[in-house]
Amino acid sequence: MAAKYITIAREIKRRILSQQYSASAPLPDQFALAAEFATSRMTIQQAMRQLIVEGLVYSRQGQGTFIRKNFLQQSRWDLPGSDYFGATKTWENVGEVTSKIIRFELRFPTEKEQASLLLGPDDPVYDFNRLRLLEGEPVSLEFTLMPVNLVPGLNRGHLESSVFRYVQEELALKIMGSYRIVRALKPGAEDKQYLNCDDTDPVLEVEQVIYLEDGTPLEYAHCHYRYDHGGVIVVNNG
Repeated sequence: MAAKYITIAREIKRRILSQQYSASAPLPDQFALAAEFATSRMTIQQAMRQLIVEGLVYSRQGQGTFIRKNFLQQSRWDLPGSDYFGATKTWENVGEVTSKIIRFELRFPTEKEQASLLLGPDDPVYDFNRLRLLEGEPVSLEFTLMPVNLVPGLNRGHLESSVFRYVQEELALKIMGSYRIVRALKPGAEDKQYLNCDDTDPVLEVEQVIYLEDGTPLEYAHCHYRYDHGGVIVVNNG
């Protein structure tokens, strides 16, 4: 489960993106936010620091915290590198996210997949490939594996909407975080077909393992983004 300040930062970010807060006035002060979220002022300060380094807000001594006027000019495609909660949630305030199922099957994992998901050779996995679209425009091509024993009953309806909503809301599984490797690749046949890549267009690949709060791997995936439709935001709070 994400730290409380991260959860609060996400909610404030959602309000900013949905224009719930006025861009011409300061955000509610830290005491008001602490009371609303039933937490300490220190936790609110941590949440604000998160939003500052993400480039959404800035502080003025004695005047409060304000929304950056150019925050909406940031790329709508970018995704946080230190967190993962699904494409539907990531872009929910940007536009409608839809999915096209390319492949959905059950099979046994390879040796590398067994190591990544801590499975045995006879433990079946869901193997599905989806094209994710934002307002009808291709955003990412996902190649995903999930253990059948952890996600029983997964079906095409979940894949067409939100797998992570099913996992978190219906199965009540709590996600702790993710491990990611980001690399550049030459486009493959499917990248050219579904992401409309040319032979010379680089592709951004994010290889990731998503973990439940007890450390159990939930997902092993490779997500591909066009070079002009993908960026990874890395926030360093050190």
